[in-house]
Amino acid sequence: MVRALFPKGKEPRYAFEVLIKTLPEAVLNFSHDGIGLKALDPTKTALFDLKFHATALEDYVVEEETRVGLIFTTIKDVIKRIGATEKLELEVDNEKNRFSLYVYPKRGKEVGLVRRFSFPIVQVVEEEVPELAVTFDASFEVDSGFFDDILSMVGEVSDWVQITVSPEGVVFRGGGEGGKTAEAELGYDSESVFSISAEEAVSAKYSVEMLKDISGNLRSLSKRVKVELSANKPLRLTYEFTTGTFSAVVAPRVD
Repeated sequence: MVRALFPKGKEPRYAFEVLIKTLPEAVLNFSHDGIGLKALDPTKTALFDLKFHATALEDYVVEEETRVGLIFTTIKDVIKRIGATEKLELEVDNEKNRFSLYVYPKRGKEVGLVRRFSFPIVQVVEEEVPELAVTFDASFEVDSGFFDDILSMVGEVSDWVQITVSPEGVVFRGGGEGGKTAEAELGYDSESVFSISAEEAVSAKYSVEMLKDISGNLRSLSKRVKVELSANKPLRLTYEFTTGTFSAVVAPRVD
């Protein structure tokens, strides 16, 4: 038997909603350190790494390492039913071959309605995900809501965003049909910027849609996002929250 109790159901909910948008299936690994998921999207342009720390959960019981296959279309509607202030409990019963989700009020199971959703454990073919040997030459950390708003602004005129980080600041730029452009500049003195690190100018283009699929949900999960990149190489987004971390490595756009 495996059991994991999240004090805030919104954290696994928002993390899973990102994965549901891009992955058909994945494997949750329950180990003594916590819960992990690592997977490539079908287009091989994004690598997702989700971790929930055992020490940050309200209750966590695992006798031996357990892997559970998830078909995201199966749990999609269930995930939407988890309220921001409700608790979420995950349970794996290997004897019955069942994976269950319990949703109940913040004050506990005894004081309100308990909803239980149960699914048969499925075998998912796991693709080996190699460790990425990527180095990042520049980084910045900004308010996650502000980051998502900038992507939305650029996305109104373009399907790509060029991000340039230099010792002077960060520039977001996109262009579309008819000569339309959108641009935003961030300096060290911006209230939404927490840090900028670059020895020289670094620039690369990425899919606005892919970045929006990530930032749109995770802005509600973490107040900050760390962005790391190199010239014309993959970008990494990292969100830290109470019970864990969510990172995504996104390949650059090649025109």
